Amino acid sequence: MKLLNFIYNTTESIYSTIDEMPIYNWVQIQTTGDLKYLYKSCKGKVNNDLFDFWEALQDEYINRFGLDESYRKQLKLMIKVSKLNCEFVLTKDRFLLNEINMVEHEINQANKIEGLSFYDIKDHAEKHKGFRIDPKVVTVTEWYTTLKNMSNGKAD
Repeated sequence: MKLLNFIYNTTESIYSTIDEMPIYNWVQIQTTGDLKYLYKSCKGKVNNDLFDFWEALQDEYINRFGLDESYRKQLKLMIKVSKLNCEFVLTKDRFLLNEINMVEHEINQANKIEGLSFYDIKDHAEKHKGFRIDPKVVTVTEWYTTLKNMSNGKAD
C-alpha cells in the first residue's frame, strides 16, 4: 500500500510495472544504480520511497522470470561463506578460515566472468528476430520474454 501511495502522491510520472517500463531504463538502473530512470522523464527526486519501489519492481521481475542460474549459484556461495563465518565465530576453529578463503575466492572468480553487454545481446536478438529492437520502446517484460524464448528455441 505504501508503494501505491507513493505512486499517487508523486508529482512526476513513474513506471509502475515491468510491463510498461522500457528495457533501456531498466538497464540504466542496473548499470548506473541511478533510480531517476524510474521516472518517465528520467528526471525526478530520488528518495527512500523510490528505493522501495525499485525493490518491488525487482520482485515483480523475479516472480515472473526467476533468477539467473549464475546469480543463484553466487547467492548459494554467499550463504555458505556467511554460515562458515558464523561457525568460525562460535567455534574459533581456524581451519574454517581456509574454507572461507576458498569460497570467497570462488565468489571473486564468478564476479570476474564478464557477460555480454546489453547491446551485444540486443544485436543477437535483432539478428534472430530479423528486425531492429528499440530499447526505449520494448518493455522489460517483452525483452526478457524474447530472451527466454530464444534460449528455449521458440522465438521467431
